[in-house]
Amino acid sequence: MEFQAVIMAGGRGTRMGCITEGTAKALIPVGQHPLLYYPAKLLEKWGFEEAILIVPSSQSGQFSTAIGQMGLSLKFDIVQINDDDDLGTAEALRIVAPKIKRDVLVLSGDLISDIALQVFADKHRRQNAAATILMADESLAFADMDETKLKGNQGAELIVALDKDDNDRVCVFVDEGDVEGGDLPMSRRMLENHPQLMFCKDLYDGHLYLLKKWVVDYVAANPTLKSLQCDLLPKLISSQFKRRSPKAEAASSGYATPSLHSSLDESEPRGLMASSLPPTDIRRFVPQDHWFDSCKAGASIPGTREAEELYGCYAYIMEAGHCVRANTMQLYAEICRTFSHSKLSSLACENIPNVHPSVSKKEKSQACSESVIDAKCTIGERCSIKKSTISKHCTIGDRVRITNSIIMDHVTIKDGCTLHNTIVCSNAYINEQCSLTNCQVGEKCTVNAKTHSKNEELNNDSHEF
Repeated sequence: MEFQAVIMAGGRGTRMGCITEGTAKALIPVGQHPLLYYPAKLLEKWGFEEAILIVPSSQSGQFSTAIGQMGLSLKFDIVQINDDDDLGTAEALRIVAPKIKRDVLVLSGDLISDIALQVFADKHRRQNAAATILMADESLAFADMDETKLKGNQGAELIVALDKDDNDRVCVFVDEGDVEGGDLPMSRRMLENHPQLMFCKDLYDGHLYLLKKWVVDYVAANPTLKSLQCDLLPKLISSQFKRRSPKAEAASSGYATPSLHSSLDESEPRGLMASSLPPTDIRRFVPQDHWFDSCKAGASIPGTREAEELYGCYAYIMEAGHCVRANTMQLYAEICRTFSHSKLSSLACENIPNVHPSVSKKEKSQACSESVIDAKCTIGERCSIKKSTISKHCTIGDRVRITNSIIMDHVTIKDGCTLHNTIVCSNAYINEQCSLTNCQVGEKCTVNAKTHSKNEELNNDSHEF
């Protein structure tokens, strides 16, 4: 395989509320599969045979069990990281760097996308890119979702500048919160070489990146990089416009610089070795064949130092399909609400009924086609289930109404309950005649009979029922 793959599933899910108290974020259910299934199936669909999977050490057993149940041919090399270290994605990549021998596809374990990876990889090859970033317009990423529920929960607000005439070359990539006084960091050389830029604040970073092997080497050697999105990509994108000095060329190649460059600046010595550059200078890591001339008509004279750039970083903009991450509780709930069974089946490359054949459901109970009821569930008399997900081994009593809700594994809901826009975590027990609206019920929580709650997080530690 030309590329290796790394799935980042080591996050603690701190923005997921009670949902991830006892379950790894990448293993929470979406339809009839754990969240991890969708990025893993994407890799398998496009020919990957194995992937490095980074997981929290305390939950490695959960991952091993889930992988065994997913039925994929993709083989996983599971790498455990310490839960207490709270590592960023660049730090996690640094841990597995010794395993990476060629260019690598890095993707988040909470990504749901139907991107054509072959087309994505073709662009990376064609541009000889140091990094290719999957992005989508927010209107595509959050299609059909309730914007009022997502406000402030989509992740970092990015400011991205693209050169559309240079195949969506990424020239600026910064978090809006890192911009001081409204001033964007833009070098003169970048503006000279790319004078016509399109600035975007509505592009969504899918957290799927193709990186050159030398970029991984750079991450491994630079301990100050914590996050791929917040640290590595801004540094990588801004550094692509550095001058290719004779010192840098000598550091990479180990031989004297060409006469063209020495004639431009004879004051710089020739034949300097890598020791002349700081250990974390990115020019120490860029191979000779990745230096290229990206001169535009009218920008600078081709071949001069003003036109020459170290490498290129590019965006792949999805214009159709799906590209969203379940990285907050609100986004997770909206994904479960808006991704119909047929849509999830398409993403999972399978055709299975929305009600699993093993479900025991009374004839007068109804589940709409947009709901999912997974294996070994029991549904009582006169129940109504609309736009909801009910995971494995759940027991639902008589006359229960469930709307826009997520019920995780091994949950019991007794007779006469009504749940609306509510998430119930694994092994919870909801007694008779309860009414829950916009609530989250924690793992193993017991809700006393006739409880009426709105907009609450219920758990055994903080509530008495």
